[in-house]
Amino acid sequence: MSILSVKTERNALRTIAKTLRFFDELTFCQMTAEDDADTANAKRLLMSVIESGGYRAVYQRRKGTKIIKIKKP
Repeated sequence: MSILSVKTERNALRTIAKTLRFFDELTFCQMTAEDDADTANAKRLLMSVIESGGYRAVYQRRKGTKIIKIKKP
């Protein structure tokens, strides 16, 4: 599936970030409460992977998805 490393590379984080926008499309779909909870949990887990890598995902229509480095004070 993947090669394990000490640090997740930026390319992997960008690929994960690209998938997050599809979770927003589920808002208008009919799902059971269990499925909704599972998809919300999956989105939170993917976001935590990106944030633990020191980035945050930003999606802009027509510009696509970018990951931005989180500045540490």
